[in-house]
Amino acid sequence: HLRLIYFILFRALSHNIGNHVMAYAAEPSARPDSFFKALIRPGKPNNWLIAPGDFPLAADGLSPVFNVPVPILMDAFRNAALANGRAQVAESSGYAMHIVDTTPLMGYQDDVHVQFIPVSERQSSLCAYSASRTGYWDIGTNRRRLEKWLRETQRRLSA
Repeated sequence: HLRLIYFILFRALSHNIGNHVMAYAAEPSARPDSFFKALIRPGKPNNWLIAPGDFPLAADGLSPVFNVPVPILMDAFRNAALANGRAQVAESSGYAMHIVDTTPLMGYQDDVHVQFIPVSERQSSLCAYSASRTGYWDIGTNRRRLEKWLRETQRRLSA
């Protein structure tokens, strides 16, 4: 009966932002670390997904394998994302985080969900999904954001 109650609460508390599923607060499995299990990509060009080659959804770009363990990658990626002064970590749990980034010109808030993946004891990768909350087309903002954050992460790890 408890699972049924969680399911009903999950459905009631879930909301659709920009036509991509975002669900929180129902139970721990509905938090950022399970975001990618429930991801339904919209048919609009206002999102971008990078993932390892074996990811079950079609990704727009491949995520590299980093020669560091997950905690170090998480720290470098978080710092790269927050460096612009417009991003904030909305939630972090386990090997996942939800970042809200505000666009510089119009002040739109976009959601970035990241799942960090251990490849081995000394290697890790990530899956990142950046999506606009509003609008049909993002003029490449989400792609550029993730590419910039990945470059900055790599720079921080090689320094």
